[in-house]
Amino acid sequence: MSSPSQLAGACALALSLCFAAGCGGGKGDVKGKVTYQGKTVVWGTVTLVDGTGQYHQGNIDLNGNYSIPGVPSGPVKIGVHSPNPHRANPRVGAGKAGPKALDVPDPREKFKQDTGPDLPKPEPGKWFELPGKFADPESSGLTGVVRKGQPLDIDCK
Repeated sequence: MSSPSQLAGACALALSLCFAAGCGGGKGDVKGKVTYQGKTVVWGTVTLVDGTGQYHQGNIDLNGNYSIPGVPSGPVKIGVHSPNPHRANPRVGAGKAGPKALDVPDPREKFKQDTGPDLPKPEPGKWFELPGKFADPESSGLTGVVRKGQPLDIDCK
């Protein structure tokens, strides 16, 4: 049997490992860079779904960086949506797939937030189309772990 001091030591060690791994709770700003097949994604939004099912969203800037405030530490599902910035009303999947693709609803509609003023658009030729599967964090296959003070870079593969 374990003595009370051994049990207390084991608990302290487990807690310190948990905090070091980023599961210590709390909220923080998440920042990172978004790429697709080695190329910088220069337009769109990143959506994170935390362990409680809450959605957190931030814009991608012209350098591929994003920032989302107030995200709890721990595992997240990730969505990256990058509609054509030069279209009047961009939709998920619009483009190569033909007219039917225009009928696909934007999966962000259920959690989209007002992001304030319009962001500067990338120069023509800088933006490229991402596969539509990355847009919905529930089905994109992209995951990560939020750790306070550490970047969460996203590589869409």
